[in-house]
Amino acid sequence: MSRRPGHIPGQPTPPSTPEAKNVDAPSNGATSRSCDTVPECVRVFETRWAEAQWLREVMSGIRAGRRSVAPRNGDAFFVERVLSRRDVVHRRLTDGFQCFGEEIGGRYRAPFKEFGLRSDQSHVLRRIVQLTPRTSRLVSGRTKDIMTKGDSKLLSLDNPWIVLNSEVRGVFRIDLDVTFPSWDALRYEIEQLRLPCLPHIVVGFELPDGSIERPHVIYLLPYQASVWFAPSDPRCRRDIMSLWRGVHAGITKEFLPLGADPGALSNAMRIKNPLAPFWSYRTWNETVFPDLSEWAGWVDTTTSRTAMIRESAAALSGMERRASNVLFTTLQEWVFALLRDLHNQADQVYILSIASKDRDRLAEKLFNSLVGRASSVAENPKQAQAILYRVTTYAADHWDPSRAARDDSRDRGACASDVDGVAGTARRQAIGGRYAAALRASRTVETLRSAVRAALAEGAPITKSEIARRSGLSRPTVLKHWAAVESFIGAGTGEV
Repeated sequence: MSRRPGHIPGQPTPPSTPEAKNVDAPSNGATSRSCDTVPECVRVFETRWAEAQWLREVMSGIRAGRRSVAPRNGDAFFVERVLSRRDVVHRRLTDGFQCFGEEIGGRYRAPFKEFGLRSDQSHVLRRIVQLTPRTSRLVSGRTKDIMTKGDSKLLSLDNPWIVLNSEVRGVFRIDLDVTFPSWDALRYEIEQLRLPCLPHIVVGFELPDGSIERPHVIYLLPYQASVWFAPSDPRCRRDIMSLWRGVHAGITKEFLPLGADPGALSNAMRIKNPLAPFWSYRTWNETVFPDLSEWAGWVDTTTSRTAMIRESAAALSGMERRASNVLFTTLQEWVFALLRDLHNQADQVYILSIASKDRDRLAEKLFNSLVGRASSVAENPKQAQAILYRVTTYAADHWDPSRAARDDSRDRGACASDVDGVAGTARRQAIGGRYAAALRASRTVETLRSAVRAALAEGAPITKSEIARRSGLSRPTVLKHWAAVESFIGAGTGEV
């Protein structure tokens, strides 16, 4: 990945390649720091990048000058493979990237050609290269579900999805699950959030009308300030790992009004690759890099993932919070019950999804199986479908088949993700108790609604006492949950 002539290490590289239309001027967003000030971490990174590039060029020249050696018996295949890969890499550097037409992210991409390497355009894009593992461990793919290892880092970085280094984490990714009218509209919305700076990179698919579909927002930690993740290594600090997770969750919480998907926290290092020619991107911040402690002063690091899922579902559906929580709990019960049934029945789609780790396919099956039932119990079917989408996505990502319960009266594993990492039996039991209480409440509400439907069908008077008699529940219990069943009661409701 050659550096353009005339580039000074430590300075942001002005765009001058055909992709320059995808890059905005650097901005520091909500901060008062000058855009002309280049942070020391950027100078250090760019200097080391230039040194590494020079060393690669020198070593490449040395290797090219060596006398070729005839392959030993049995080695011809591997030599041919290496030579073939070198030829492909050379053609990629000289002729550019060419797409002959294929489907990426559920949309067909017409044939196109892109010259050069995007990493030449900005030091923040070069940081993405630096944050990827070595070639032997780099995983990328044409889809986010099927990821493979390659034998060339340069060629792998042309794939639309990559998995960054999970052992040394220097990036926060937020997955926005909606479509924005334009880049300007997205930037304006982000500027309204209470955050220390604009994102360093935003990447997504730009539709023909200029709208931006389901972008990924990427924040970078300062160079050499990444967090070491190795839970099995006693030298690794668990408090720092916990803080990194808390900051990531806190940033995601700030983006909930813009459609952030909390479920994406479970696969934090898989990103839409801004280096891939298939996406459009913007670099809105090249100068401000808050470290972990600075981020902790801006966001809530104690954010509950379950609470965020509920809040996200409410925002996506547009329902009043209390009604959304009741429906969320009901749908969550249905989804986990269906997962247990699929597991016990050895459903083929379920088995293949689990075996291939295709959780999106599993979520799609759950959604399609329950969308009719969910739509029938809500006053607004579209709101119910929005909540069901969030519930099925989260459940598919966090379902643990090894803890599937064969006893339908038990709900083992339904809140396994909530107690993951929680120390102490008492604290884990408290989380399970809260989940069980919410589950009982959802079942009570469903019982009351069934009694209301039966009364309406018979033309009986709808009163709290009548519903208590029909449901077999006490009148205080009916009073407690009455607000949740009012949508099923027509005009002229009697009161006792």
